[in-house]
Amino acid sequence: MNKRIPLGIVIALLCLCVAGSAVLTGIYVRKDYNTLLAGLPEQAARYEILDELDSVLRAHYYGSSDRQAMQRAIAKGYISGLPDGLSRYLTAQEFEAYQHASIGEMRGVGVSCSRTKNSRLLVEDVADGSPAAQQEMRAGDLIVAIDGIPVDASNYDEMTAKLESDKLTNIELTVRSGSGERTLTLPMGFEAPSVVTQNTQEIGYIRLSSFYATTPAQVKAAVDAFVQSGVQAIVLDLRKNSSEHVAYAMQTLDVFVPLSDGAAARLVNQAGETVESYLTDAAAVNLPLAVLVGDGTKAAAELFACNLRDFGKASLVGTQTAGVGLVRQAFTLSNKDAVLLCVGEMLPYRSESFNGTGLAPDVSVEPETGATKLSQDKQYLTAVNLLRGEQSGADAGQEATP
Repeated sequence: MNKRIPLGIVIALLCLCVAGSAVLTGIYVRKDYNTLLAGLPEQAARYEILDELDSVLRAHYYGSSDRQAMQRAIAKGYISGLPDGLSRYLTAQEFEAYQHASIGEMRGVGVSCSRTKNSRLLVEDVADGSPAAQQEMRAGDLIVAIDGIPVDASNYDEMTAKLESDKLTNIELTVRSGSGERTLTLPMGFEAPSVVTQNTQEIGYIRLSSFYATTPAQVKAAVDAFVQSGVQAIVLDLRKNSSEHVAYAMQTLDVFVPLSDGAAARLVNQAGETVESYLTDAAAVNLPLAVLVGDGTKAAAELFACNLRDFGKASLVGTQTAGVGLVRQAFTLSNKDAVLLCVGEMLPYRSESFNGTGLAPDVSVEPETGATKLSQDKQYLTAVNLLRGEQSGADAGQEATP
């Protein structure tokens, strides 16, 4: 038998529900309102100097101003005021170049240059596999003209921008090497290789210039080829690796280390909470390793090197690493610009954080100035001797130090 609830009771219950909801809503609104009021003085103080500057500008500046350019300059300054020294504000063009570079798609011809006293372009470094490298350009070369136009103080900035363009076209460089000059026609833009190998029979050599999505498979293929050819040990070169790609670095690590009893690496946020963990599987290369490191070894490369040592797989040879243990994330803005913010810290398998301190090598060896070949590379030769067992770590360091 169905019982009917009187209409008056239903209406009363509905009224109670509405009243309860109103009370709860009021409590939360009041809480948010109080939080907002509490934060207003801090926000007002934050922008007080900008308001003052704007007033001075409007009253006294002689000339016109570009509102968009000023907003961008303010935004860049705002981010540059952060204490980490790594966060960046990027224009839309800079962000596009950053995205391409992060996957190995580079613009320009593959040279890094500095300005000479007479405003010429001095080549400081040449990227492996780049158009410049293929034309045998070297550090120390001078770029004296671009597309037939001499580089001088009046057009230096314009020529530098032209040299770094990402347009899919060719560029003509007049290059001075010693007392001779030559004219080269180079394509703009190239795909940077992250893995360079060399087989010296008993000792294999792998240079990892970065960590891209393709790096783990390339390293695995190189290691398999070494094993088949009878290589007894491997030198890994991370001296110029400043990659931020932790995931790709950990996938590459998996080639060398066995199954871990916990996370091989963790990313933690400001509250110390783990936001990402990286594991390894059971497969591992059972060959002695030595890792070359230096102040150009940064971020994910430091984590990679530290974990190889934590797993007991490798000794580090070279100099102190950079100590960049923070992780950056890109956030795009409504104007297509972007901001790179440090959002967490990477923690190694066993060791303490290396952020701000870097990794001390097991064998300290200063680099050989002017060495262009492995046969002249003191750090590499020390690593080889260490792997051959011809000297202990301490002896290796002593022999390599003048």
